[in-house]
Amino acid sequence: MFSAAVGILTGLVCVAGYSLDNFQTLDLTQAAFYGKWAFWAAVSAAAAYGAFWGLDQLGRRGGVRSSLPGQGGGLSWLLHRPLCCFGLMLLCWTPALLSLFPGAFAYDANQEWQQVASGQLTAHHPVLHELFLGGLVEGVYSLTGSYETGIAVSTVLQMAALAAALTYTIGFLRDVWASERLALLALCFYCLSPVVQLFSISATKDVLFSAVELLFFLCVMRFCCGETSYFDRPGGWASLGVSALFSMLLRNNGPYIVIGTFLALALYCLLQNRRRLKALLAVLAAVAVSYGVFVGPVYGLLGVKPGGVEEMLSVPLQQMARVYRYDAASLEQEEVELLCSFVPKESLESYRATVSDFVKKDFNREVFAQRGKEFLRLWLKWGREHPLTYLNSFLINTVDAWYPFAVVDGYQDAYGKSSYFDYQVDAPGTEIVLLPHVHQYYEAISHSREVQKIPFVFLALSPGWYFLVWLIVSAYLWYRREYCYAVPMWILLLTFGTVLLGPIALVRYVLIFYFAFPVFMALVFGKRPKEGALLTKL
Repeated sequence: MFSAAVGILTGLVCVAGYSLDNFQTLDLTQAAFYGKWAFWAAVSAAAAYGAFWGLDQLGRRGGVRSSLPGQGGGLSWLLHRPLCCFGLMLLCWTPALLSLFPGAFAYDANQEWQQVASGQLTAHHPVLHELFLGGLVEGVYSLTGSYETGIAVSTVLQMAALAAALTYTIGFLRDVWASERLALLALCFYCLSPVVQLFSISATKDVLFSAVELLFFLCVMRFCCGETSYFDRPGGWASLGVSALFSMLLRNNGPYIVIGTFLALALYCLLQNRRRLKALLAVLAAVAVSYGVFVGPVYGLLGVKPGGVEEMLSVPLQQMARVYRYDAASLEQEEVELLCSFVPKESLESYRATVSDFVKKDFNREVFAQRGKEFLRLWLKWGREHPLTYLNSFLINTVDAWYPFAVVDGYQDAYGKSSYFDYQVDAPGTEIVLLPHVHQYYEAISHSREVQKIPFVFLALSPGWYFLVWLIVSAYLWYRREYCYAVPMWILLLTFGTVLLGPIALVRYVLIFYFAFPVFMALVFGKRPKEGALLTKL
């Protein structure tokens, strides 16, 4: 049953993803689509069944769960010296920094800096990150007169924070799974992955958020897997609460992820471990109060203005713009005029299937505040009349996040450059290239569509590949009735689900899947935690 479910989902991902990525449409009325889906579903199901059966057989013989775990050989000493792991990661990431000094100050970094510099903060971006990034850049500039120095300081501090989180993850694999070999493989992955290297120097808020969310993910895993000694001391509960709080503060979808996770944890306690429920609720209350204080009184002191409502309407706006583009003949003029009162006609005509920024950039917030219910009714009405158009809009806008062979190019640059990574230094910084050949290497990864098409490169770069790994690992754990891992994996599902409601599919939105990849591998190949029995029945 589990292999069949994996096959059906994998077949759909591959067949639908291919059509959407190459033709920007998915025709569900064609019989050929269902034939291809059935074929690839059968192939994927057979492969999943063979993999699950093979892993079980090796496990019974002491193979798969004892071959990777164990001593790490001559490099095992490295794993017992966290500072060495920390330093090695920074050393491996330094060429990326020197190739684009003082760091990739791109994406929303310029906007965050401008808000701090002007003293006009908004909640469009996480305020905590605005204060960190813009505050450092402005503060160091006031001392040195150099914006490049300020950006470099913020970049190095972020690199250190990320390296610390990943070093903790390596220790987690070493200690909880009692596996030095898995920990060494994780260290190699974190040091050598071009995605980790590039984002370590990127000023985007998603890096620190994903690092903190990784720690939250590991705390929840400790909680659900019977590691009692960790939560028998205040430090365990504190780490859960602090990682949850910063996950809420460092990205605007963080509160939904944390609240959804705590609800799942409360259900887990009711079913399996009631004595921890009071402590869990106390942590949740502390997190909620701390978050409320920050977004309430602290926002008030800082004069933070609310973000635009259009950010939450990315999917509906894209869907309605697609209907306007392709089904205009079927629309009533009054309805078109109503839509244009919210979105100017020029914005609707600038519709791009893979990104909503061009449609929502001039959204009329004042009209929406007065006539929001009319907007909602119009969206629902057009959805009933054009369901396939709505479905295509949603899938095309998200395909780069879940299709393993997708070319990440949501912005569809006129010169053919992909938007895999924003490899540049925006104002107020100035780009300094200290390693030209390394710069060319990262430039190719960041902007060349052809690099993403190289065979097997998707194993390192594609967000869809890491999503598929998470999907298969989750199914395998369920197949083995290792239900205690359901809540930690639920965090990844919540992250992915909220990301799909965003304006575009970008690698930075799903960095947690890259950072957690070694943990996924441990769930399949590693020995189970030394402490506590696994939950096998609900």
